[in-house]
Amino acid sequence: MSNKTCCVIMAAGLSSRMGRHKPLLPIDGHPAIVHLILTMLNAGVDHCIIVTGHHADDLKEACRDLNNITFVHNPEYASTDMFTSAKIGFGAVTSDYSRVLFTPADIPLIPASAIKGLLAHTEPLIYPGDRTKKGHPVSIDAAFLDMILSFDGDGGLRGALSSLHVEPVYLAIEDPGILIDMDTPEDYQKILDVCESKEPSP
Repeated sequence: MSNKTCCVIMAAGLSSRMGRHKPLLPIDGHPAIVHLILTMLNAGVDHCIIVTGHHADDLKEACRDLNNITFVHNPEYASTDMFTSAKIGFGAVTSDYSRVLFTPADIPLIPASAIKGLLAHTEPLIYPGDRTKKGHPVSIDAAFLDMILSFDGDGGLRGALSSLHVEPVYLAIEDPGILIDMDTPEDYQKILDVCESKEPSP
């Protein structure tokens, strides 16, 4: 059985509250999507699947120099929910992978330490954080992908994961990057402030 890990990244949304396409906003000198992919790959993830919708061509262009990535597209991104895009992403994971990490693209500051911590564990369902504050990425045993893809109940991905009837494991990660998203311009400014505070002093 392979122990390779694939990461599915949601980048299909309209970014309506932000007013600009979130995955393309600059973070530490890169578009947010590139920053996130590089963190994943450098931390030991073998491949990233990016689910596109809005500005798909711009996303591909932003990532043109990256290796070990695959793009899949949700043509109905404007009228479907994130779980529809998630299923498209999960459906593109091949049998080469035993574990899947999942995250939206608008949580760009996930630390490499969190990814490495998740990759060091093999429990079926793992969240960074705790029961009250589940962070990203969530780590899922690839053996459950067929059940997730066939789920047609309520609650989207959360409902699908609950339907697996496996007890989630929570990995204590102190870094707030597992939780900080950017839905609004104010959120984005907070992310920029966090990045600036992490820069070494001259």
